[in-house]
Amino acid sequence: MTSFAADALAGRTILITGASSGLGRAAAIALAAHGARVIVSGRDQERLDITLSALSGAGHRAIATTLDDADQAAEMMTQAAAQAGGLDGVFHSAGAELVLPIRLVKQKHLDQVLGAALQGAFGIARASAKAEVMKSGASIVFMSSASAHRGRPGMVAYSAAKAAVEGLTRSLACELAAKSVRVNAIAGGGIETEMHERWIRTLTADAMSAYLGQHLLGFGKPEDLANAVLFLMSPASSWITGTTLVVDGGYLTS
Repeated sequence: MTSFAADALAGRTILITGASSGLGRAAAIALAAHGARVIVSGRDQERLDITLSALSGAGHRAIATTLDDADQAAEMMTQAAAQAGGLDGVFHSAGAELVLPIRLVKQKHLDQVLGAALQGAFGIARASAKAEVMKSGASIVFMSSASAHRGRPGMVAYSAAKAAVEGLTRSLACELAAKSVRVNAIAGGGIETEMHERWIRTLTADAMSAYLGQHLLGFGKPEDLANAVLFLMSPASSWITGTTLVVDGGYLTS
């Protein structure tokens, strides 16, 4: 439930990566419920079809692809924009978790965690600078994490990837301002998704209790994050760019 009108995003076409589950799927559902025409992207066509079946409205479609490579991500976005006649928004939610002590991190692990989160983000950034890809007034939102700001054991590679995404966000906002395209990131805390569930299973009971306690409002729901995406895609955020919106239930405050 939000305070936005049901037609707040009417007439807008928004691309969402990582939409086959979790935060991406929740965002797709929320944006479609407020009038957007949504293009959902992810690795698994079957899971994307499940997302499509949950969307209200019409005109939605899916693109099944991996986004571990900047060139591939740029090509996907360029093609999606060409078919849609330009994009009004992009939410790059795709990413991979990695919980591993730094002494065990190999190149293959870096490729995994830096793939969709950073390489994919860079491809989207590059495509967004092309003519006729992003419409004037469009909004780009990258998924970051509170881990970019607060360290935890075993999170070195993941934290580095998300910190890089936030750096990309700030500089891209400067480059796209002349096109009236806004660029922001969301730093999420502990949100109850499949990815988060896999991570907390690595914690001891005491560590889990402490981690939950650091979230002053408890763990979030995917809908909490989706509402933040809705805000950043809407005209209500038209004077916000180059920043990271923290949606973490008080995690960085505790």
